Formats: sequence, C-alpha cells, structure tokens
Amino acid sequence: MRLQSINRAFIGVTALLLVTAGCGNQTVRSDYGFTLKEATDATGITFTHTKPTFDAKLANIMPWMASTGAGVFTADYDQDGLMDLYFVNSAKGSKNALYHNNGDGTYTETAGKLGLADVNTDGISEAAVWFDYNNSGYPSLFVGSWGKSRLFHNNGDGTFKEITDQAGVGYRGYVNKAIVLDYNRDGNLDLYLSCYFHEKNDLWNLTTTKIMHNDFERARNGGRNVLYKNNGDGTFTDVTQELGVGDTGWTLASGTWDVNNDGWPDIYNANDFGPDTLYLNEEGKQFKAVVQPRGVGDDTFKGMNVDFADVFHDGNPAMYISNVSKSQYILEGNQLWHEKDGQFVDRSEEMGINIAGFSWGARFADLDNSGNPSLVVQTGFVSASKKRDYWFDLGTLATTPGNVVEDAKNWPAFADKSLSGYEKKFLFFREGNKFKNIAEQAGLDFVEDGRGVAAVDIDNKGTLDLVFANQGGPAKVYKNVISNRNNWIKLDLTGSAPSTRDAVGARVTFEVNGVKTVMEKDGANSFGGQSDPRLHMGLGQAEKVDKITIRWPSGRVEELTDVPGNRIVKLVEKAD
Repeated sequence: MRLQSINRAFIGVTALLLVTAGCGNQTVRSDYGFTLKEATDATGITFTHTKPTFDAKLANIMPWMASTGAGVFTADYDQDGLMDLYFVNSAKGSKNALYHNNGDGTYTETAGKLGLADVNTDGISEAAVWFDYNNSGYPSLFVGSWGKSRLFHNNGDGTFKEITDQAGVGYRGYVNKAIVLDYNRDGNLDLYLSCYFHEKNDLWNLTTTKIMHNDFERARNGGRNVLYKNNGDGTFTDVTQELGVGDTGWTLASGTWDVNNDGWPDIYNANDFGPDTLYLNEEGKQFKAVVQPRGVGDDTFKGMNVDFADVFHDGNPAMYISNVSKSQYILEGNQLWHEKDGQFVDRSEEMGINIAGFSWGARFADLDNSGNPSLVVQTGFVSASKKRDYWFDLGTLATTPGNVVEDAKNWPAFADKSLSGYEKKFLFFREGNKFKNIAEQAGLDFVEDGRGVAAVDIDNKGTLDLVFANQGGPAKVYKNVISNRNNWIKLDLTGSAPSTRDAVGARVTFEVNGVKTVMEKDGANSFGGQSDPRLHMGLGQAEKVDKITIRWPSGRVEELTDVPGNRIVKLVEKAD
C-alpha cells in the first residue's frame, strides 16, 4: 500500500466513476429469473457471532485483531438427505451452533446436546470442515482454531465423540481455513490447514507486540500451513515439510481443484499482504509452487478467498481471489485467474468482477439454473463510526519511512473508527460475455460485516439458497425464489475404494445442447464457508443432460447419457 499505489488507485477509481456515470441512459433490467428473499426468522436460525478479545497490549488495534472468525459449514451429518448448518463462534466461552434441517424449511439447534457447542475453551473457533475421514458414510467435524484445533468423530447414530489427541490433529496455532483432499489418492481424505499469525505467539498472553506482518506487500512471516496425511487407521501425520506445502504467507483461505487436469488435486493459497501460492501436485510425492511474472505467485495483494468454476466452459478452472478495493486509498481489485497458452491470465476486469469493495468469502453458484454460475461476494471489514475512517491512518502507517509495521504498538489507535464498514454485498450475474452486479435488484441488501457464505439447497427443490456468516453479527439466510422455468440436476456422489467415500476430487463433465461444463466435488473451498456437497447444474430450458462423464478420484471413468433433469441423482462409483 505504497503512495504510488494509492495514487494509481485514485486515478483508476476516478476513471471508473466517469465510465459508470456515462451509462445513465441505459435500460436497467429488473427481472433476472430469480429473487433472493430474506428468510432468517422463518428458518428458526438465531445464531449471532461474537468477536474475540486478546491481550490488552493490542488494545489500539483490537477491532482489527477481532475481525475474523464468522463462518458457516454445510453437511448432512445424520444422512437423512437434508443439509445441516454449523456456525462457528470466536469469543472464549462462546458457543458454536449446529442447526439440524427439519425438512420443512426450518432448523433446530442441536450442537449443545451433541457436544459440538462448547468448544471455545482452549482457543477460539475460526474455521471448520465436515469430512468422512474414515469412510464410514457419516461426515465428522474438524474445528480449526486460534489455539488448539479439534476433531469430532461422527458415531453414525446422531452422536459425536472428540478424538483430537488420538487422531493427532490437535494443532496449536492460528488456523483460518481448513480444506480436505486426497492428495496421494490412497482412498483417505487428508487435511490442509491455512494459518495466519505465527504459531509461537500467544495472543492472549503476549511477550512481544511484534506479531504483525512485516510488509504490506510481501510478508512471509506468518504461520506455517500444515498438511496432515490420513493414515487410514484413525490417525494423521504431519507431512508438511516433506511435501513442500508449508506456506508461511499470511494465508486466509485455501482451495483445491485439479488445476492442470492430470488427475491429482492441487492447492491454491490466498495470502494476505503478499503473493499467493499455487501448489501443483506431483503424483502425491510432493508439490511444486507455480511462479510466473505478473501472475499467480507474484501478486502483492491482500488475498482472502479462493473458489473455482468452469466459467468459460473450456474445462480450465477460473480461480476467483478476493482482495481489497477502497476509493482514494487502494484499488487492488479481485482476480480471476484462467490458464491460457500455459500462462495464468487475470480476466477479472474483462469479466466485470474485479471491483467488489473489501471482499471476503466468495462462491460461484448457478442461482438462476441457466448453466452459468453467478458469483456472490461477502464484503466489509470493521463497521463502527459512520463519520470517522481508519483508512487514512492505515495509509499513513504503510507509507511513513521507518515505521516498523510488524510491531502492533506502532499502529494508530482504531478508537471508534470504521475501516470499509457498512459495505453492500455483491452478486455478479452472467450476462453474455461479462458479469453484472445485481445484488440490489435480486434482493441482497444487508450491510453487516460479511465473512463466510455457503450455497445450499435447503429444501431439495432444485434452487441454491444462500447462507451468510457475519462478523459480530447475526447470520442471514436468503431463499432463492426462481421465477423462470429453467431446469436443473443435482448429483449426490459416493465413491468406492480406492476413491474416498466422500468422492472429493471427482471431476464431472456435463454436456447440455453442445455446451460442456466441468465441475469438481471440492473439499470446502471459499473463505469462511463450506457449501452443499452435491454438484448442482442448471440446464436452462433443456429437459435432460445429454451426457455426464464422471472421472472418480480412483481414476475410473463412468458415462451416463440422456439423464432427465429436475431431480437429485444418487450415484455410487462402480467397483472393479
């Protein structure tokens, strides 16, 4: 965030505003075939996230320190065919919440009786991931913490048992995101943790205030990311060093997808205050970091999210990375990395999705069942005074020679100032060759400080609803009401050995009226969220999928033809 960057940002924003002003006579479209209706009260979800507090030595920047942790994570924990929701909380002593889907559009909170609520004792919750680590058919729950992380085994009878210590995953550090993948394709889901502050620090009992990033553009003094190999016997082993994935950037989110389509799952790390990292999997033996000029691995932005989609229907994933933009101060813009001729090209500006405020969790989701995904983006950092702004203080800190930004005591006091507060959310809808922000027209209207988002079909009616987790605020649920007559299909995949039962990493190609779209079953991509694990594909006016090709994690390939739409199709991998 240097002065020349700020000046370029100001010029860029001015130009953007002039272009926008010149569009005032254009016809504004109001009907996009769907509407988002706020339905939080109707669902019975009453969860409100609470913020943490840390050592008083950090009082001057406590709003910054307490700015992450809200998240929502989806799974069918009791295998009744309905998606349940787990919310994490971030104050010591606060309770996490698990909402059981009743099947009638309402939820009942069950975390307390299942032993999944009182987990914020030896640390605070910042992330979670549901995964079937032992291929039992029931997803277990890992809670990533600032402090000691925890693993709860799903007993399959509606109860859970904590097995953290015996499993060997009680990592002590600052986990901001957890994803799963079968990196070595041995049929067992492995666990990758995205870490932020250095693990040597105790934020509640500091011996030094030199705990912050040491640069706003190329910081590498964050916590080491961790890869736990699933041994297949209920235990895990830390294989970070030997696999080469111990990124020490300030990782806020990681995602997984077979980026180069070689059959092995890769990892993308969205790093705050410096270059992101794309790790390509070399057949489960090690990972190789991608570095290229002015591209992936060489940006200096504030990465906070990664999600993938076959936006261009060419089988190559577009990777959406959230960053920061603020008029007059910083204009990084979000990124949409797409492989072209062996290089990754940022196509976000071309597609109209680069400017989205202070962006956090973002998720691709086909909200109108057209076959083209829309993109929803959570926004906002710290909302306090509407008259006092911390951006000037932050710019002064970042551009004053001699300031040691690593030392928190050198940071100006927040007091009651806002930093990108009260921001509207973004919903980018695909129109032709670009996207257009239609959040207001679609009904997405809240301004709480957004963090995680999950796309989930709450009532199994073939529409993707949206659930939002907000920092220090109430969760929000928006029901997706589709007014067009578009059709859809949803795949519920179950793998057979040597695939994992969860089938994470399964690659599916849908062919509809000559258009191919590739999807992968992901391991909880997107900051602060885990979406519906079933693959949802809009068909537009087509009544069937001409062809579905599934490449299972085992390498087996299955094909189905003329598959009727408007149904949930359960598919079990055919064993040899």
